[in-house]
Amino acid sequence: MRKNESKKILEMVFDLVINFTKILPSCEETENLKTMEFYILMYIGMKSSKKMSELARVFSIAKSNVTVLIDGMEKKGYLKRVRNGNDRRVINVELSDKGKELFDLTAESFEKVINDVMKKIPPKDLEVISDGFFRMIKIFNSSKGAKSAS
Repeated sequence: MRKNESKKILEMVFDLVINFTKILPSCEETENLKTMEFYILMYIGMKSSKKMSELARVFSIAKSNVTVLIDGMEKKGYLKRVRNGNDRRVINVELSDKGKELFDLTAESFEKVINDVMKKIPPKDLEVISDGFFRMIKIFNSSKGAKSAS
């Protein structure tokens, strides 16, 4: 891929992220979260309870940094640590009630905007867009894609 093409894709992804942040619910909770805290909240909200080591792997950050982030989010009341029923040595991170409320509010705002956008896109184009996102995610999630993305 030529440098200009990769730069253009980066710009489009960044524009999507910027537009996504514009649709976040305007409330004190979202404004008081650091970007990585928000990503963790959304990830756990979508994927459910996770071990801290998995969060470190998914976000490519040190386990010690995950611990600091989780400590802060727990103090703010968004997350809670829960011992795994099968192995009490394992501690999972889950959304607290406050975290679930913020996740639900964010998901509802996103759904409203996406539904409005989808009404404006012809079904055939929507299939192409969805397929493109699916393919990119598949590539990034593969070990080969993750290495080449570095």
